[in-house]
Amino acid sequence: MPSGPKRDGPRREQCPPRPRDPALRCRDAPFPHERPALDTSPLAIYPIVAGLLGGIGLFLLGMHMLTEGLKLAAGRALEGLLERGTATPVRGLGAGMTMTALVQSSTAVTVASIGFVNTGLLSLQNAMWVIFGSNVGTTLNAWLVAALGFSFRIDAFALPFVGIGATLMLAGRTVRQRALGQALAGFGVLFLGIDALKDTFSGFGATMNLQDHIAPGFTGWLILVGIGTVLTVLMQASGAVIAIIITAAQGGLMSIEAACAMVIGTNIGTTSTAILSALGATSNARRVAATHVIFNLVTGAVAIALLPLLIGLLGALRNWFEQPATPAVMLAMFHTAFNVLGVLLMVPLARPLRRFLASHFRSREEEIARPRYLDAPSLAVPDLALRALRLELGRTQSFALTALTAATRVPPDEPWIERQASTLDALAPAIGDYVRKLNAMRLPPALVEAVAHSLRALQYQESAVTAVRQACALATTLGAPPGSELEPIAAA
Repeated sequence: MPSGPKRDGPRREQCPPRPRDPALRCRDAPFPHERPALDTSPLAIYPIVAGLLGGIGLFLLGMHMLTEGLKLAAGRALEGLLERGTATPVRGLGAGMTMTALVQSSTAVTVASIGFVNTGLLSLQNAMWVIFGSNVGTTLNAWLVAALGFSFRIDAFALPFVGIGATLMLAGRTVRQRALGQALAGFGVLFLGIDALKDTFSGFGATMNLQDHIAPGFTGWLILVGIGTVLTVLMQASGAVIAIIITAAQGGLMSIEAACAMVIGTNIGTTSTAILSALGATSNARRVAATHVIFNLVTGAVAIALLPLLIGLLGALRNWFEQPATPAVMLAMFHTAFNVLGVLLMVPLARPLRRFLASHFRSREEEIARPRYLDAPSLAVPDLALRALRLELGRTQSFALTALTAATRVPPDEPWIERQASTLDALAPAIGDYVRKLNAMRLPPALVEAVAHSLRALQYQESAVTAVRQACALATTLGAPPGSELEPIAAA
């Protein structure tokens, strides 16, 4: 019987299709989709580190140039928008979105809002909605990266902006022209940084997946949220971290779920800027900063709990609009959905949040300016109410006398006078409201006359403080008298 060809060695079994469990894989069956091992030699690591540092540096430089240029080019137009366009919550939300989209900096909008609240041009309630809108407006950065950063050659798109912007910066005749040139150049430099990051992550993602080194499930998401938060705190630029996350996901370094978790962390980390700016600041500044922090913390907690649902809804929305299923577009959609979700959450919470903020973060001056003796229980007994009113008027009398005493100094102590006068101004409405409630009761004639006398005393105190302010303003205008004229006064 003829025999087939002889084999020189033992027959080698054909490996079955590779199972998913790495422990069951056949060692002799190479698969083309398996990631090659990461080369950790210095020559291989250096280009990755250099690309990361250079790309991040270019992006940060571009963001700085873009933001500063747009702020200079806009001039007082943004301040006018903030002053006139925030009369209602909806208009405040729109103003925050518009300003942040224009200057590409939610920090600048937050600082401007703090300044307007401190000067009384913007109420705390309207400032809250400006902050909410600024969080939505900052998502434009992610859409720019997703729409322009991966669809064509970035250098061919960015370099003309750098050239035109640099020409305007150097040859512009007006400040606005030079500022516009700075913004255009920054826009181009920003995308050159994205290009450097894209090249780095495209090679890095072929050898490594970040999710392989993170615990699976909810624990892993929390770790990724922490990573995004820390990166944003260290870099102090949420836009740069968002661009890094989008570029890394587009390069295959992480999955959509992991990138979305890091985006949540980025939104939480961006509150560090508001916290730092509020340290040692006024009570209003701390309230506005607290609004920013609470918005992102509440939204972040809800988003991480609903992360699979949000990603599924965005996928369905993408399919409905027939948009390309790129990680960059998905992350831009998620970033926008995150902040829109925050606004929707704040709609029923805005009023309780405002009351909470108004009752906290008080300064020493605000504590002094609160009524000390006027309360609801005392109104139940008219005699006690009159006694409480007189005690409170004793406090206002001390503030008025202190202001008058400070006005006799040469030169007058204007900051101290203004502090005493402002405290009296803050107490006067509360006293007036208390008197109205007291007069609404059926009082004996003697008490009615006593209440009227007390109210006249408050009016005299307010008139005295007004006269002190006018005298200080006149003294500032005229200047101090010669020293020889002061000697008789000092001797007397």
